[in-house]
Amino acid sequence: MKIRKYDGENEREAMLKVKDELGSEALIVSVKNVRPKGIFRLFKKPYVEVTAAVDDRSILEEDSERQPVIPRKPSVAIDDRKLSMDRNIDDDYLEQFKSFINNLPEPSGDEACDEDNDRMSEVQIEDENVDVENAVLIKAVYDQLLENEVREDVINDLVQGLGQIEGQQDDEVTDIISVVYKRIVNRLSDFEVIREGGPKNVFFVGPTGVGKTTTIAKVASFYTLNKGKKVALITSDTYRIAAVEQLRTYANILNIPIKVVYSEEELVQGIQDFCDMDLILIDTAGRSHKNSERRQDLVRLLEQVDDREVYLVLSVATKYKDLLQITRIYDEITKYKIIFTKLDETSSYGNILNIKEETGAKLSYVTFGQNVPDDISEVNPHIIARQVLGGEE
Repeated sequence: MKIRKYDGENEREAMLKVKDELGSEALIVSVKNVRPKGIFRLFKKPYVEVTAAVDDRSILEEDSERQPVIPRKPSVAIDDRKLSMDRNIDDDYLEQFKSFINNLPEPSGDEACDEDNDRMSEVQIEDENVDVENAVLIKAVYDQLLENEVREDVINDLVQGLGQIEGQQDDEVTDIISVVYKRIVNRLSDFEVIREGGPKNVFFVGPTGVGKTTTIAKVASFYTLNKGKKVALITSDTYRIAAVEQLRTYANILNIPIKVVYSEEELVQGIQDFCDMDLILIDTAGRSHKNSERRQDLVRLLEQVDDREVYLVLSVATKYKDLLQITRIYDEITKYKIIFTKLDETSSYGNILNIKEETGAKLSYVTFGQNVPDDISEVNPHIIARQVLGGEE
């Protein structure tokens, strides 16, 4: 018994291949409609895969009478408009397009999209005013963003108005992807890192387990080794002895001073002691956002310092629902900028865009490993935009 698979643009074409090679003795095992997956599926033809089996001897019976393996299904009226949405784009063009997302040019400020004109409630794929060919592309982009866990309302905003783009076949692809790419970049471009001349007292806050202490060590290393700044460390994370020792180890390696404080008064004194420093990085205890008592401890600590900057450290691998609860709690405590950690532990960057949209807070740094000081950088909107659209980092 031989089992073979045949494919064709439709069931009839696949069946003809079965008939031509295996003859009327073939047994049809399965008939399956196959649609390629991923953002590039719109360039690949949906096809029908037929699995057929036949006795070895049947293949040699060249003179046997061959009949259709199964009767053809009655023809069904097909809406031309819907049929056109399944159009195929030349395979040669697919090869040209595969590298497009990874080589998108960085838009200038003049090319940034006007967000005031960027609103709609849903993707109007069935709207008679939307070009059908564009609708196919929009749907592919929509699904790709959804796969990267971007919120649906954010996706709807990103694809708003794309159905009206007019292009010449190949240009439609580049135009639509480019517009979405630029819109994502535009939304992520409002970022700010620790700056010279800004507040020198920098607090790091956030829930447990997000890599806050390691992130502080990376920032301290960068400003000490790369910028030549005089940096001091203060930690109030006395709930975890290991955290204090970890930070002390980094301080010894960098040859920078460190103080451990147990109260608001000691924090104030520590800042005064480091008044000649360019930058004072202050580690706070990782606290569950559900613990109201610990939240009040943090509030009292922050109230002691007027000249301050606060960075909320979050793991991009945390579920969006939990990130939402965390940021809402910290919204009640203080104004903050956001650091996303553990980019190396997830393949989906959608939460970066989601939280930026939800909080309106400025983004700052991202971290992507345990190496100090290497695995940290400023947020790069272009990398994130390419990744959520299915490109490479």
